[in-house]
Amino acid sequence: MSAVKIDRRALLRTAAAVAASGIPWPISGQTVVSKEGTVRDRLWLFGAPPNSDYPSIGRRSLMTPAEGAFYLGVPNVLMNQSSGAETKYGEFEPPFDQYTIALQPFRRVIWSVVGSGGRTSPEERAQVLQMAKRTPNFAGVYMDDFFTGKKEGKRAALTVDEVRAIREQLRSSGKHLELFATLYTRELSLPLSDYLNLIDVIVLWSWKPGFLANLEQNLELVEKSAPRARKILGCYFVDYDNKTTWPVSGMQTQCELGLRWLQSGRIQGIMFLGNTVEDLGYEAVEWTRRWIQKVGDLKA
Repeated sequence: MSAVKIDRRALLRTAAAVAASGIPWPISGQTVVSKEGTVRDRLWLFGAPPNSDYPSIGRRSLMTPAEGAFYLGVPNVLMNQSSGAETKYGEFEPPFDQYTIALQPFRRVIWSVVGSGGRTSPEERAQVLQMAKRTPNFAGVYMDDFFTGKKEGKRAALTVDEVRAIREQLRSSGKHLELFATLYTRELSLPLSDYLNLIDVIVLWSWKPGFLANLEQNLELVEKSAPRARKILGCYFVDYDNKTTWPVSGMQTQCELGLRWLQSGRIQGIMFLGNTVEDLGYEAVEWTRRWIQKVGDLKA
C-alpha cells in the first residue's frame, strides 16, 4: 500500500476554516480533565506568545500557552497579546482563528482585546470579539494593563463608552461571554468605579512579593470597590523587577490564601503567569505544579 502524503499547512488551513465556520468541534474525549466543582476547574493559565517575556527577563522561552496549561495541569487559558516592545520576540499574528485549534481541549478560553502594555486597536478588538462569538469554548475577552495609573485624563486604555460597547457586544452574542480585566494592587486607590462597574471578572495582581503582606486587605478593597464583579487571584511565577523566581514562600502564601478564598466563595479562580517562564527552571513553577497535583481534585 502506498503511503499517503499529508500536507501539514493544508491540514491546518482546513482546520482553521472549520474553526471559523461555526461547525461543532469533535472535542468529546479530548478535553483537559477537570471535574466541575473542583479546585482544578477554577485554575487558569495567563498565556502569552512564546518568548514575548524576553525583554523583561532576558531568557529565551519556547513554551506555548497550550503547552504551559498542560504542563501545569489547568483547564482554562487566557491568550494575552504582547506589547509593542515585545512583538520583536513574539506576538499572536492575525488572523487568530488558527490559534484556536490548539486550544480546543481546554474548558474555557479568553482572549485579550487589550494586551500587554495596554496594546489595543479597533481592528484587533473586532476580530477577537467575532472569534469569541463563534468559538465554542470561548468564555469572554480580557483587558490587560488596562488602567494607566492616572487619577485624571486618560485613566485607561479605552474610554468608558468603548468598554460599554464591548460589553454590549458580548451580551448580544447569544453566548455567556464575560469581560475580564487586570487590576494591580497599586491601582486600588484610583477613582475607577465607572470602569469597574462594567467589568464582570477582576483579576487582582500583586506585582512585588512584598505586596503579599497586604493581600487580605487588598482583596477587601476590591470587594468594596467592585462588589458586583467576580474575582480571580493572579499569581506570578517570577519577580520581574529582580528577574528571579518568585519566592517559594510567597508562592505558598498566594496559593494557600487563594485556596481558602476559593473554597469560601470570596474568589472564583486563581490565574498563574505564565507559559513564557515555565520552561526556565524557576522554583516557583515546580512548587506550583506539585501544589496543583495535591489540591486539584478538592472541592472548590
